[in-house]
Amino acid sequence: MKSCCLLLCVCLVGSAHAFEVAEFKSGMAQGEVKTLLLANWNFDRVMEPSEDVILAYDEDPSIARRYQFRFCKGKLAGFEQDVRPSLRSLILTTNNYLNQYGQPSRVYSNTHVVSNGEKAVFAMFWKNGVDSIGLKYYVLPNVEQMSLSFDSNNLCYGTPRM
Repeated sequence: MKSCCLLLCVCLVGSAHAFEVAEFKSGMAQGEVKTLLLANWNFDRVMEPSEDVILAYDEDPSIARRYQFRFCKGKLAGFEQDVRPSLRSLILTTNNYLNQYGQPSRVYSNTHVVSNGEKAVFAMFWKNGVDSIGLKYYVLPNVEQMSLSFDSNNLCYGTPRM
């Protein structure tokens, strides 16, 4: 249920110049994000693979719930949420973003060779003030993936972030 609510919140983000998804806001301290994840979100795993990333996910792939939080100097600068990939989801989300933010500021489409074959990537990015909002769709040999991303302008990495 929280996953559906989070997706709805993602699609309804206002025109503020800092992203807010559910209870996570750009600029939040890394410790605060981790505390909220552990207290309120019931993920199977919450880990920090590097000093500037928190990854929260469920181990059952059928649940399809994974959130990635990126930090710059200890403050939340980026958020990415996997959503169940489908053409319907891609079209509905694109339409929602077009209605809310207008035409994308950047569109990216390419193929890459990966260890088990070919990876096709399609991504669109919108600007909302200084924030970038992204919709990414990946087609790999055995799986498709779709994610929504939010990145605030920051000093640690360029936006939009592929």
